[in-house]
Amino acid sequence: MCKLFDEWSDEIERYCIDNNFSFEKARKLSQCWGKNDLVLQHYDKELGKNGLLDETPMPVVLWIKRDSEGKLIFEETEFTKKYIGIGKVS
Repeated sequence: MCKLFDEWSDEIERYCIDNNFSFEKARKLSQCWGKNDLVLQHYDKELGKNGLLDETPMPVVLWIKRDSEGKLIFEETEFTKKYIGIGKVS
């Protein structure tokens, strides 16, 4: 798990609770990060079995950025509800 996820975990968990998402599912997603952002992605073990020959991208589930004032900004994608939503996915 990356350092940013650890640092921001309380705020990420609060966001998940407030938006009916599973923090446990979010915590288990693949993570990609920079200095002020964190991207949670879904990894499908059934796809991409040919390594670099099979360029199957991992869908971005949630993008979290820290603004200049230190506040976290959460950006959902079309995959957010599918992979970390609680209940039925429409």
